[in-house]
Amino acid sequence: MKKFAFFGLTPTAVLFAKEIKKSFKAQTWGFDNDESAVYKSEDELDFVSCIDCTDKPSIGTHTKSAPFDTAFVFVKDNAADNLLCCEALLELGVGKIYSVYKDQTHKNLLNRIGIQTDFMNDVLQYRAWELKAKNGGKPILYLDMDGVLADLGKGAKEHPDGDKPEYQAHPDEIPGVFRNLPPIEGALEAVNKLLECNKYDMYILTTAPWGNPTAWSDKRHWIEDHFGDSFKKKMIISHRKDLLIGDYLIDDREANGAKDFCGLHLHFGKDYENNFTSNEFPDWNSILEELL
Repeated sequence: MKKFAFFGLTPTAVLFAKEIKKSFKAQTWGFDNDESAVYKSEDELDFVSCIDCTDKPSIGTHTKSAPFDTAFVFVKDNAADNLLCCEALLELGVGKIYSVYKDQTHKNLLNRIGIQTDFMNDVLQYRAWELKAKNGGKPILYLDMDGVLADLGKGAKEHPDGDKPEYQAHPDEIPGVFRNLPPIEGALEAVNKLLECNKYDMYILTTAPWGNPTAWSDKRHWIEDHFGDSFKKKMIISHRKDLLIGDYLIDDREANGAKDFCGLHLHFGKDYENNFTSNEFPDWNSILEELL
């Protein structure tokens, strides 16, 4: 049976412990230097103890008697104590160590010594961590469609209704326009490379215009036409991309929540709302350089 250790018994740490015990049928061990925190959590974890979480000998006593497969460090408010705890676990040979962090500088220091920081202190982020843990730890990657995979501008010009005055300002409302859009240059080859590398858990995350109901099914068929079953039941249509949990979002816009996406927004292609200036990742080659 796997053993998961928790250092710093915050309410979120206890939540993680309960969920992991239920989902992975694992033993959970908890440690804190606060006796009241240990007392409050003793019914939730298999084993709890009051120790100095920054003291290597104290931690070592327990790692020798019950080697941990994975450790979660929830010591957060004091970055120095957090780093001491993580360094002790590294020296004691704990294989997988995850930690919360206080700020970006703290996060960078943890990453530099090999500590993983791809989860945060809330229930939704636990679900993301759980999903990745069950899927081999792959980062979650979302792909936008229009302007990233499919060329809406070119497709609208080629559409029979593309020159009608009522669609000049809103080409995305042309009936059926999304069904046969030409691919963005390099998109199909690049996405297939990302799929083949098997490094990411990949999803389509797109927005469909409310005033063009067929766009929803047209987009689904476009994806199937070009990628077969690779994204079967892995396509999300939303006007609130900021509500999705993941690591990367490739999107040409900041609208519909992309700007506030919780992971890293890889701002792709051209900014057509700002004189068509190049975004940070102007083409698919730059995306592949970042992700592969």
